[in-house]
Amino acid sequence: MTIFPLVPQKDIANKNICLINREHGAALRVLLDDELQKAAIPVTEIIGYTNEVSTHLEGALMVGSKVADIALGFHAIADAFNLGFVPVAKVRCDLVVSDDMLDHLIVKVVLDTITSGAFRRELGALPGYESSQTGKIIASL
Repeated sequence: MTIFPLVPQKDIANKNICLINREHGAALRVLLDDELQKAAIPVTEIIGYTNEVSTHLEGALMVGSKVADIALGFHAIADAFNLGFVPVAKVRCDLVVSDDMLDHLIVKVVLDTITSGAFRRELGALPGYESSQTGKIIASL
């Protein structure tokens, strides 16, 4: 998760900073809420906490057009809009496939793609992405 532009996490409750939040249930919103709880920052202290967008792009547009000061989003989106960013947490995303689906053609194509060196190099070249574990099987269901 990223808060952009450059605003230290402790300053998110600053009365001069307006947040554009992600919609309820979005992964970044859940992470933000967890971080706020850990830091004992009540959501009522954050200007714009209830202002929501449903995509990273919308958040970047709001910041880029000065409707808000900060938004939640990915490093690559912040870079695309020439916005600074402050990483808040590293997140690993897993693809879960049941064993009985491993022989399905589409699943095979997806797994072949994400385990390829070319895909991992392209993913790793994106700002904020780390691909060393991409395609690694971590469990069998």
